[in-house]
Amino acid sequence: MADTKRINLRVGTGTQIGSVSLTTWLPDRIFLSVSSNGGYSPTVVLTPEQVRELRRALDEIAPQSEEMLRLVA
Repeated sequence: MADTKRINLRVGTGTQIGSVSLTTWLPDRIFLSVSSNGGYSPTVVLTPEQVRELRRALDEIAPQSEEMLRLVA
């Protein structure tokens, strides 16, 4: 089995701070967990196809254009 890899992202602003955690599980599954204000939502397991769908959805709703990157910086 491949080594487990974990990525934690701090998300939110003001009083709505939380985190999103992505963790590999088995060779082709990813756990996605969300927490906010000390509470946790249920963890979901994503298949490779669901990861592709999530990437497409993020690109559609928040495209990574050069202009967008300048606004964030």
